[in-house]
Amino acid sequence: MRVLLDSSVLISAFLIPENPAGMLVRAGLDDRFEICVSLDILEEVDRSLRNKLRLRKRYRYIDEQIAWFITSLAASVSVVSELPAIPRVCRDPNDDHVLAAALAANADSVVTGDRDLLALGNHQGVRILTVRALLDLL
Repeated sequence: MRVLLDSSVLISAFLIPENPAGMLVRAGLDDRFEICVSLDILEEVDRSLRNKLRLRKRYRYIDEQIAWFITSLAASVSVVSELPAIPRVCRDPNDDHVLAAALAANADSVVTGDRDLLALGNHQGVRILTVRALLDLL
């Protein structure tokens, strides 16, 4: 099973590795499913972790930890870089790149915490699930 993980899941896994998102990432890295991401998603994770001061203050991490997380992840998962142009699908057009990445990765599912994406339920045969829903399937 190929699963595209959205930035919200990856950020949560970075901040609290023992939470459900962290468990899900570990399950993928342990070959229970294939993790897919896009360069755009990795850049979004990097940008969010570096620029959100409230996260830095609460979780006390440094830039080197962010770089290690992203580099390690990119080396261990399928990364798509060429995204197809798709018409506006999501009620938040800034989330359409996630759907394009899922199509480019030939993913079976997208896992996200984003309500705008979750509201779709599926897109062109790609299920859109919460972390908990995929953990329950595994």
